[in-house]
Amino acid sequence: MGADGSGHGQVIGAPVLTDQGTEIGTVLDVVIETGVGGRVVGFEIAADENMDRHRRKAFIPRGETLAVSGRALVVPAHARHFLADDLPSFGAQVEAFRAHTAQQYPGSPATEAGGPA
Repeated sequence: MGADGSGHGQVIGAPVLTDQGTEIGTVLDVVIETGVGGRVVGFEIAADENMDRHRRKAFIPRGETLAVSGRALVVPAHARHFLADDLPSFGAQVEAFRAHTAQQYPGSPATEAGGPA
């Protein structure tokens, strides 16, 4: 997952935290971009009450500030605004997340990778 070796930990079942410290759920699965790159673009999570009381599962984009260990997955707080309820709509949310990140954080590694999810 990351050049820092963070992808070597078990992420399934790990709590999901925002980079502001709010726990928003638990990792159910990893979403990988198809094609040659095969990079992680997001996660399916079991949402908790801090995320949405009515949503049981959601797909959330991966941010470049991602930190993964056997203990927790950390995502950017603004990723919470780009949730999808299913995989068909998740690709559009990943693109919207990348566009937002490019606008807010020019030159970010998340935006330079480009390409559809």
